[in-house]
Amino acid sequence: MILKCIPAAAGLLCMIAAAAATGQELSGRAKAADANGNGVIDRNEAGGPLQANFDEMDCDRSGTLDGGEIRGFFTGTGCPQPAAAAPATAPPPLSGRAKAADANGNGVIDRNEAGGPLQANFDEMDCDKSGTLDGGEIRGFFTGAGCPQPAAASSKTASSGRPGPAARSGGPPPRSVRVDAVVTEPLSQTVPVMGRLVSLRAGDVAARINGAMSDINAEIGDRVKKGDVIATLARERLTAARDKYLAAVATRRAMVKTAQALYARTAQELARMKNLRRSSSFSRAKFEDLERDTEARKAAIEERRSQLKEAEADLQRAEIDLQNAQIRAPYDGVVSLKHTEVGAYVNTGARVVSLINDEDIEVEAEVPADRISALVAGTVVRFRLDDGSVHDATVRSVVPLENQRTRTRPVRFMPRFGDGTARLAVNQSVTVLVPVDRARQVVTVHKDAVVHQGPNRRVYLARNGKAFPRQVELGEAVGNRYVVLSGLQPGDRVVTHGNEALPPGSNIRVLQDKQRAARAK
Repeated sequence: MILKCIPAAAGLLCMIAAAAATGQELSGRAKAADANGNGVIDRNEAGGPLQANFDEMDCDRSGTLDGGEIRGFFTGTGCPQPAAAAPATAPPPLSGRAKAADANGNGVIDRNEAGGPLQANFDEMDCDKSGTLDGGEIRGFFTGAGCPQPAAASSKTASSGRPGPAARSGGPPPRSVRVDAVVTEPLSQTVPVMGRLVSLRAGDVAARINGAMSDINAEIGDRVKKGDVIATLARERLTAARDKYLAAVATRRAMVKTAQALYARTAQELARMKNLRRSSSFSRAKFEDLERDTEARKAAIEERRSQLKEAEADLQRAEIDLQNAQIRAPYDGVVSLKHTEVGAYVNTGARVVSLINDEDIEVEAEVPADRISALVAGTVVRFRLDDGSVHDATVRSVVPLENQRTRTRPVRFMPRFGDGTARLAVNQSVTVLVPVDRARQVVTVHKDAVVHQGPNRRVYLARNGKAFPRQVELGEAVGNRYVVLSGLQPGDRVVTHGNEALPPGSNIRVLQDKQRAARAK
């Protein structure tokens, strides 16, 4: 190891090397260099030999130096080693109800003994991943206190045969945390523009035929599916008309068959007469009469066929009327108005109900003409609902129609609502954040990851099962995130839950965010 140090810094070197502190705690002289008071030396706080040898001293590559790393470097002992394993102690006892589930009497709940909420949350409750649950883990989960602290849960009892990680490493059990990634996303300056939610399908459902209203199956506020019967007109007259035309079609088909039979017989006689042309019994007059009769029979067939088509058309119209007696929903939606009641007579085109599709919706906003240039098709913007929730929307179209009085143009956006969004209403007001200029790419971090300490802002990086503090410089807020000016890189994972009073270098256990995983799918 080559120590990059200069004589002028020898005093600092000796003072740090002679520090009496133990573990990861900084010595008294090193604490003086800890300007932000986060318990470690950040890179921008390091000076002299600490600055010259920073990367070699940073054993865990956290971007910070703790007391153990500094002493290990200057004393020549190298990177700190895990402390010797502490002797196993008995785990916190089970409660009376939990003891009843401890079938083998080993003082803990094995996986095959867990039932109900213990079984459903077993993996999250098992802080030390021993495959068993002790009294401290169970109480910590149901009281919200989290995993037991070192004094209360250093290991499992010897009867379980599986000491926890805390006993094996000699340190406290890992803290349960949730993390989020630092990401790059587009950002631009925006101006708020009032807009509204509009339905792509909304209007009146009308009657297609005349008739008396015999039944209405939907009330105001009812949700209907496409094809559901909303109302029914009296069908008796329509059914009788359909039966009448069915009989007429049958009659016309029989008449076509009769005409075809007569034509076939006349054509046969004409053919026989043609064969007798050279015979003395051939009669020219009778032959000509047969020719005319054959043509007449052939024309009669065409006439009967036309009459059959006319009857079939009448039957089809009667069946359509009978079908239209049931007024069906043309699309999914909610009944917003009723325009008639049972017993009323409605004419063709009369309104029966008004229907609104509240799921297939868009955002419409009147955008000032001087802001239109930034809204090309496909541009992603954000909008805010009345409840304060912020969502993304994509520009679908800028309607080329300008209001001469307001100098605005209507713009349609396709919204993307997240899970758990409250039921929306057509014409509900929204605030669209219209970009002033083209978007730029920025690095952002979740607001929950930021710990405020006076004027300083820090986050905890999650690396290799440990959490390390990192001072950051933040810019403007972007929804539920901050723009990162310095201190973080895209892809870094930071602690968002469980970062309260988290000591530097703490062991952590990352909990799976089920809601976030579901959104990712």
